[in-house]
Amino acid sequence: MTSIGSVFAAFGIILIDLAGRAGLDKVLAIAGDPTMVAKWAQLQSIVELVSAVSLAGVLQGLTVLISKVNDFREERRLLRSALKLGILTSLVVTIVLIPVVEYFRGGIKPDLILLAALSGCIAVIPATLNAYWLGKHWQHRMLGLALLSSLVLILVAASAWFGFSLRRLMLVQVLVLAIIGIAIWRYLNQLTSLELSLTGNRQSTGETRYFNELVNFVPVGLAIGIMSPISMLLIRAILADSISWSDVGFLQALWRSTEWVTATAAGVLSLIFLPRLSATYGSAHFKQEMLNAGIAVLIPAACLLMLIYLNQRLFLATLYDTRFAVSDMTAALFMMGSWIRIASWLFLFGLFAAHRTRIIIFGEVLSLPLYAMLLWLFAEGMTLERSAMLYLISYLVYLGFNAISLLYSLRLTNCNPNDTD
Repeated sequence: MTSIGSVFAAFGIILIDLAGRAGLDKVLAIAGDPTMVAKWAQLQSIVELVSAVSLAGVLQGLTVLISKVNDFREERRLLRSALKLGILTSLVVTIVLIPVVEYFRGGIKPDLILLAALSGCIAVIPATLNAYWLGKHWQHRMLGLALLSSLVLILVAASAWFGFSLRRLMLVQVLVLAIIGIAIWRYLNQLTSLELSLTGNRQSTGETRYFNELVNFVPVGLAIGIMSPISMLLIRAILADSISWSDVGFLQALWRSTEWVTATAAGVLSLIFLPRLSATYGSAHFKQEMLNAGIAVLIPAACLLMLIYLNQRLFLATLYDTRFAVSDMTAALFMMGSWIRIASWLFLFGLFAAHRTRIIIFGEVLSLPLYAMLLWLFAEGMTLERSAMLYLISYLVYLGFNAISLLYSLRLTNCNPNDTD
């Protein structure tokens, strides 16, 4: 179902994103200062907060649903519905959350926050095309779009190198995103206009049905897209109060070093296996696809995390500098927690394929929000080792919940094939 070329394309997409972000951070650190790096990261968190609600909800639903549609006209109806709902969702999130973000802006000016929110809304347009191509198993086309989108990071990095201010960097990001977004918007309109001209008014009924189906994924996007970034803010704040900001920086560096593994694993599960799991759910092939995904992701992840653990001081010094170092026990617990986190995602994508949106929403509370709560409950006498241990415990709980929920869903589906969340 997935060709070798598609697999290489998926890895290319993942590496382009990771390398682009790392390269931009390096340029910001050299041409600017730590404050600029921190504020840029904060602004990108706002971009992700606005866009992730659609990416993790509506567009995830588009990928899942498009893999089950074989009719050309039905695909276009679904695509058009996803584009409308995705943009609408991000606009609503912007209107509701931006005033809250401004209250906790931490010295970042309101106009920069608005530019970040605008970037997040525009980013939904290329992400919609990505989700559509992913459902069609067209990863090679997604690779081309990833290369095009990398122009945003390249031009922002070049602007930073020439000494642009943070406001000008945000303007460059918005401008380049807008140019790409307009071009893709026109392409999407051309893609759907043929079906619209052929069906006329008859298309409205089918489009409304798909719109309603996609709405079921919106709460998932709200849960993941909002809870995760807010939880990260709480995690850093709690650790800063209980230990120090320096230790928070060390833990953040450790998190970034493992992100090369965790983000790659998430990308493989999303870009390669989610369409396959969605297409086979309810059939005898689903369990085999889950096994294939586990072998493809968990074994390499374990090896790579072990490699990082054995060379953690070298990794941290290379990504940052020699001041960044943690104990071997902290690193070991955090690496184990990261592997368990990847394992929990395997069952999470299985739940996405099963359309178990309510279960996913509830389970999201047991990931980063649970970790934040554990840090708060055990804040007294906090150490980096304890924080890493609580990280491991929280994702053990999340893994157990997702695994049990998927097994229950499979059993329920076998008893009632028409049952969905």
